[in-house]
Amino acid sequence: MRRVFVLINNTGIGGTERRMGRLFARMVMADPDAALIINAGLWRKLAAAGLVTGREERVWRLPEPCGRLAEGLGLRGAPAFWLRKLDYTLFSLLVLARYGPAARRLFHLVLGGAYVAVPLMVVRPDHRTLVSVMSFNDDLECLVGTPLALPLFRAALVLCTRIDALTEDTQMDVIRLGIDGGKMSLPPGSVVDWERFRPADPKEPWVVFACRLIDDKDPQLFVEAIPAIRRDVPAARFFLLGEGPLQSPIHDALVRLRLSDVVETGFHPDIAPILGRARVFLSLQRHDNYPSQSLLEAMACGAVPVATDVGMTWRLVDDATGIRVKRDAGQVAEAVVALLKDPARCERLGQSARQRVLEQHSGEGYRAYLESLYTMVGA
Repeated sequence: MRRVFVLINNTGIGGTERRMGRLFARMVMADPDAALIINAGLWRKLAAAGLVTGREERVWRLPEPCGRLAEGLGLRGAPAFWLRKLDYTLFSLLVLARYGPAARRLFHLVLGGAYVAVPLMVVRPDHRTLVSVMSFNDDLECLVGTPLALPLFRAALVLCTRIDALTEDTQMDVIRLGIDGGKMSLPPGSVVDWERFRPADPKEPWVVFACRLIDDKDPQLFVEAIPAIRRDVPAARFFLLGEGPLQSPIHDALVRLRLSDVVETGFHPDIAPILGRARVFLSLQRHDNYPSQSLLEAMACGAVPVATDVGMTWRLVDDATGIRVKRDAGQVAEAVVALLKDPARCERLGQSARQRVLEQHSGEGYRAYLESLYTMVGA
């Protein structure tokens, strides 16, 4: 059965987009009968990050007229968000027009792809659909920008053939929506390009925080810890990388704390060179750091993780690979300072962190898992 991969997000790029965008592009290159559907803006960001060449074949780049209008008018906040979301309606109509009359296919839907494919799933229930749910719990509003999306997302989960739930917690969150747990599968891990994300020599006293700037990622906690780290390790350099609704509050906090000159901020399409030189990486999510793509990439680069002790973070961060802390700025700062003052310990933990990623989150293992799901869904 021909496969169609659908990855859509027109409000930013995060770990899921990087992981699945690169993976889908490579799977399409290897299968001449497969196709990738992606919004044009996200495709450009993946190309800028070096995850795709931008010249791959059988990639349908969906146009974003409403998004371009929002940019042209200089809109920000809610007006820009809702105008960009109108493009999702266009995406849905285009996908329905193309695949409504087509022969039966297997669709793998990620992020906005689940919303966009709902009309097609209603009209053509004989198409086979797999939905990957990367995270859920009570931060869905942060992920999609509005609680109004929840009923549509639930509809996609009810109508789809099978669900790929990233973690056990995600699986339980989906079940709480009333979804049949019998149609869910759990992956053995995640996937990271460990050839591209690798340690640099020499390492620097750099402290990196990279994620989508939303409440669940807790970038505010990182900002609160910086003054104490800087006081004890004046040579430390800080990176707060990402974009999202908290950009403006974070900027204001850095100005208030007089940290603007010592913290590099903004969206970097390719963070591999920075992670490669960093000694410490912070992952401070409120619900779970497992398996954060940025965290995996940092560990592959030999950056020692300091992570909040929540959810299943212990699967990645333990005494052999890093330090887990409570959601407390003082504890975060103490852990970072201890690492920066002990380069030998950083080196030892960083090597173990990279080895953990190589052993448990290989591309081969993750693709084998997906192939087993495609066989199951297509049967």
